[in-house]
Amino acid sequence: MRVAQAAAEALPPKLRPIVGSVAWPVARRARVAARKMARRMADGPLEKAKAQFVDGHMSAAIATLKPHARWPFIRRRMALYEGEMAAIGTNPIPPAPAVHVGDRIEGRVLHCVTNALPYTQAGYTVRTHRIVTAQRAAGLDPHVVTSWGWPMLQGHADATAGELIDGTPYHRLLPHGDIPNQTRGRITRGAEDVTELVRKLRPQVLHAATDHRNGSVAMAVRERTGTPFVYEVRGFLEETWASRDPARIGSERHLMQRDREAFLMRSADAVVTLAETMAAEIVDRGVPRERIHLAPNAVDDSLLTADYDGEAFRRSMNIEPDDIVIGSVSSIVAYEGFATLLSAAALLRKRKVKVKVLLVGDGVERPALLRQVDSLKLGDVAILPGRVGPDEALQAQSAIDIFVCPREDLRVCRLVTPLKPVEAMALGKPVVLSDLPALSELVGSDGAGLLVPAGNPAALADALAELSEDPERRAAMGEAGRAEVAAKRTWSRIAETYREIYRSITIQ
Repeated sequence: MRVAQAAAEALPPKLRPIVGSVAWPVARRARVAARKMARRMADGPLEKAKAQFVDGHMSAAIATLKPHARWPFIRRRMALYEGEMAAIGTNPIPPAPAVHVGDRIEGRVLHCVTNALPYTQAGYTVRTHRIVTAQRAAGLDPHVVTSWGWPMLQGHADATAGELIDGTPYHRLLPHGDIPNQTRGRITRGAEDVTELVRKLRPQVLHAATDHRNGSVAMAVRERTGTPFVYEVRGFLEETWASRDPARIGSERHLMQRDREAFLMRSADAVVTLAETMAAEIVDRGVPRERIHLAPNAVDDSLLTADYDGEAFRRSMNIEPDDIVIGSVSSIVAYEGFATLLSAAALLRKRKVKVKVLLVGDGVERPALLRQVDSLKLGDVAILPGRVGPDEALQAQSAIDIFVCPREDLRVCRLVTPLKPVEAMALGKPVVLSDLPALSELVGSDGAGLLVPAGNPAALADALAELSEDPERRAAMGEAGRAEVAAKRTWSRIAETYREIYRSITIQ
């Protein structure tokens, strides 16, 4: 290009346009060809690095790209991977000067969460809202702040900086200035904005819910403002991630995430979790048992006496009044084990046991389940209506005669307790669960549920057949489940637990 340009400038002015009209297209074509060649040369390393990163080998992915760093698009990808890796490293958020907050407002708590209602409807967001609603009813003053950029960066351009939901203020840290494309940059911005929010709100306590991104922000804000923080372990992110592919277990990302989560647990002023199985895992990560508090998945007290119109939901799904409905209301993901339930339903049909399968919800596994319904010829038995709203979800719970939670025997399922079986028990439904520690803990010892081996369609079919033919036992199990929930798993009880935790870490 430089040679063509110099040659054109050396010609008489009258000839320059003629030569230029030939030289410039040639130069442009040369530049385009060079870019295409660079892309082809880099495509192999780029794809290899992507596969390495997805499998958890982050340093290897960066090393694969490094020899090709002369290309800008390679440098951008390297920066993304480096930022993601740094976010789970030892010092993800740079230190900052202390901020004077002043007198704290008694009972005020700032919950730091990933996402929230109304934009995301999931077990995580529902738990957050039920916690803060119960805390407000108990006389505390909870506020919620979501992660930096959410939900605008997820496509909700109309999101506002704040909203009052059932009396609780929800704050959103909307993006401003340049927008980091990797986690370290976003949590660094989050720490800055949450620090400013703490200066304005003057809470007594920060309450961060997993994962490490919220925990890292809360710890950085504690260092800047002197506000103690509670870390609520609702799950183990690295185990959920590894459950999608066993080859990920022991990878660099798996181990780094585990170490970062463990560090946050040890660093927090108090740790809250959902079950004894989870508490035991946290103890294994170096936290003394006396610093761990249980706040299990729970329900509103009103659910114990609620009367949702399950019959109307059944009619809308063309389910007959005398049909025995087995199923679940849940996110449709692989570890929930619904493929096992469909296989059990096929066995029940062969035995002439008449049931309908109702699986309400959506998720990545739903297309595979629909294909399984076709292959097993269960189209007249299985109903998968997809996602429904929160009130309709409780109607669906009420429409089910036997609630099934057939989770796979994976580490994450052994550790973490789900919410939906608790709701089913509160509604007086018998539950059939995989015999895993986190699930057996749900039903207690008073006959509230049946436990069957995970991943065993025949054993599940046996249990369902037995219950489907015994309405008296179903009713007795339902009452036992309701009593178990009333005794241990209502939000009014859990709110008092939180009050005691906050008091224990704010007493001077």
